Amino acid sequence: MAKQTGIWLDYKEAFLIELNDSEASVQHIPSEVEDFHVKGGSRTKQPWGPMDKTSDTKYLGRRATQIKHYYARIMEKVGDADELFIFGPAEAKIGLEKTIRASKAFRPQLLSTETADSMSQNQMVARVRGFFRSVV
Repeated sequence: MAKQTGIWLDYKEAFLIELNDSEASVQHIPSEVEDFHVKGGSRTKQPWGPMDKTSDTKYLGRRATQIKHYYARIMEKVGDADELFIFGPAEAKIGLEKTIRASKAFRPQLLSTETADSMSQNQMVARVRGFFRSVV
């Protein structure tokens, strides 16, 4: 039997659901991607002087690096699976799908990527089981 794995993810956390013969195991992966709230600049001591600005590029570059490491951790955990199903509420699932398709050495076959709302762990397991039953 093929090892089937479902991934529910957003930018805060990911849940890996691995289906075995009669049971499912759920693994939680926190993302460690920070939310940045850039504050405004500061004035000089001169009245009506210029204002220093803050650069968004350093914050966005840092976030992109953190997301890249997050996807790499997820791909490392599911590397021994045969079939993969990705679902979740945010754009993170699309980014993971693109990263998987760009990777030449990633072994599991990505079957589908679907939009899903926030769910409890039992609902996630049921969704993954239902998906793989419909595929077979």
